[in-house]
Amino acid sequence: MDPPRTIIIGISGCSSSGKTTLARLLRDMFPETFILHEDDFYKPESELPIKDGFTDWDCPEAISIPDLEAALAHVRATGTFPPNVNSLEDLNTVGPCPATPDQIAACAAKVRTWLSPGHAGALIFPSSSSESSPNDDDNHKPPKTRICILDGFLLYSPPPDLCPAPKDRPPSSSSSPSPLRGVMAQLDVKIFLQASKAKALQRRGARDGYVHMDGFWKDPPGYVERVVWPNYVESHRWLFEDGDVEGRGRLDRAVLEREGILAPGLALASSSSSSGEGGGRGEEGGRDGNQDIEFGRVLEWAVEVVMRELERLCLGEEDRTGQKK
Repeated sequence: MDPPRTIIIGISGCSSSGKTTLARLLRDMFPETFILHEDDFYKPESELPIKDGFTDWDCPEAISIPDLEAALAHVRATGTFPPNVNSLEDLNTVGPCPATPDQIAACAAKVRTWLSPGHAGALIFPSSSSESSPNDDDNHKPPKTRICILDGFLLYSPPPDLCPAPKDRPPSSSSSPSPLRGVMAQLDVKIFLQASKAKALQRRGARDGYVHMDGFWKDPPGYVERVVWPNYVESHRWLFEDGDVEGRGRLDRAVLEREGILAPGLALASSSSSSGEGGGRGEEGGRDGNQDIEFGRVLEWAVEVVMRELERLCLGEEDRTGQKK
C-alpha cells in the first residue's frame, strides 16, 4: 500500500485573529483532516524568557522548535497525528464562533459539492464520493490524502539576511532571526490572518485563560499590551510594506508572493478575485493599521483557497476530470 499523501496547511497570524476557529471549521468541512497546534510545543514555564517583568509565552524562545519540526516530519511521513504529542489545546475555549450558521452551512455545502462525483474533490478524496472507476484496483488507486492544519501564533520568519536579531532577546538556541524557516519549509500552504490591535486586545481579554502542561495561565494585566502585541509587531514587520504594522498596515505583496503566503485582504477587496486568489496588500486596512475583515468572508475565502491548493498539489498536471492534459 502506498504511503498517504499528506498536505500540511499552516494558519498563522496575530493572537486572537481567528486562527483556531478557522482551523476547527476547516477540519469539520474537509475529510481526513486533523489539527496540530503550535501551542502544544511550549517549553516548560520555568524555561521561558522574561520580558518587561512578564513570563513571555509569545516569542520563538517559548516554543520547542526542534520538537515541532520532528512532529511535522512524522505527519509528512505517516499522515497521522504524532503519538508523542499530548494535545491540550482543545481544552481551551476560543469564544463564540464569529461566522453565522448560514455562512458555515453555505461553506460546508460548497465543500460537499466539490467532493461529489464529477468534481475535483472526488479525485482527491475518492472515499468521500460514490464515484469509482472500473480500473481502480488496489494496485492503481491513488494514495490516501490526509490534511494536517498547523495552527500557530508564530509560524513564519524571514530569510536571515532580511531580519537582524532583536537586541532585547537573550542568546539562545532559538534566538536566530529566522527560527521558523525549517517549519515553513514543511508547509504546503501558508495562510496569514490579521487583526487590529484593538480587536486583538478585545478578543484576547475575553478569554478565560489557557491550559498548558504546567497548569493554567491567565494573562496578567498589561501582558497583551506589553508583550503579546509588541512581539507580534516585531516578528511580522517583514511581511508589511516598509515594516509598518501599526500605521498603514499594508502587507507587502512581493514578500508574500516570494514566500508563498496567502492572506485574505486583497482577494476580498477585489470583486474580480472571486476565486479567492492571492495574498498581497490589504485594501481594507483599518486606521490602526490592520484588517478586521468580517470572519464569515475570511471563512469563505479560506475554503476556496484550500480547495484550489489541494487541486494544485494533488492533481498536478491532471485536469478536474482526471484526464491527463
